[in-house]
Amino acid sequence: MAIDQRRRLCEAAGAAHAAQDRGDHVAANAAWRRYLLIEDATRDPQELLDEGVALSKVAIDLWLQR
Repeated sequence: MAIDQRRRLCEAAGAAHAAQDRGDHVAANAAWRRYLLIEDATRDPQELLDEGVALSKVAIDLWLQR
């Protein structure tokens, strides 16, 4: 992982923890989403695609069960 990615992850995590400490759940959720987006940017694109396809299949199965 590049140094810039680590720095961005640390900043996002710090912002999330600070928001949690303030009791600002909306800001904490946004900061954690940002953290996950930064983290996902370092993942293998095929792995992300496979995960998306699997989630889509689960969503279809759940929809069909209603």
